[in-house]
Amino acid sequence: MPDDNSGSILNNIIVYGHATTAQVCGINGGNESVPTLVFPDGSTLTEPTVAQISQKLSTLGYKVGPMAWLIGNSWRIFIALLVLIALLRLLGFF
Repeated sequence: MPDDNSGSILNNIIVYGHATTAQVCGINGGNESVPTLVFPDGSTLTEPTVAQISQKLSTLGYKVGPMAWLIGNSWRIFIALLVLIALLRLLGFF
């Protein structure tokens, strides 16, 4: 939930030495896994990918822009570009 005027639903909390440590451990079966995200509906994600965060925010009604898709799929885009360059070099275009 927003805690300032930015409209952000995210809060950054330092876990170590904080009362939140118990909450994070409770969510993660005793592990202090971070990042652990707690959403306004009470659901959680632990060490999520960009795609998982994007999907969750969409289900909560938040608009997720194309930049999230690009970030979440950057490794696939990189591999596709490498394969394309290799094929073009093989065919003599480079």
